[in-house]
Amino acid sequence: MATLINISKDAKYSEGEVTWEPKSYRCHLAIVREDDGRVSVIVLNLPGVGSCGDTEDEAIANAREAIRATLETYIEDKEEIPWVDSNSASVPDGAKLKWILVNV
Repeated sequence: MATLINISKDAKYSEGEVTWEPKSYRCHLAIVREDDGRVSVIVLNLPGVGSCGDTEDEAIANAREAIRATLETYIEDKEEIPWVDSNSASVPDGAKLKWILVNV
């Protein structure tokens, strides 16, 4: 069964879906501008999930969809979501870090 991550009532999120719902998940992103100008996003606390886009907003939106699809698969298959501690993740040099909520 999936475990929700507790969020304090004073937590702030700068973009996206900010409304807490029963199946909202807190995801930690590393955002990196690549040499070709595109933007890559790595989800630090959900192994194997990431995305990219031409802009930061597009990359985050694409990552949000990848997260949602991944979480839906775990939930539908009744598998435990393999959350990891993002503090132990390898963060690329120069990455911008950001927390987002994803509603499933």
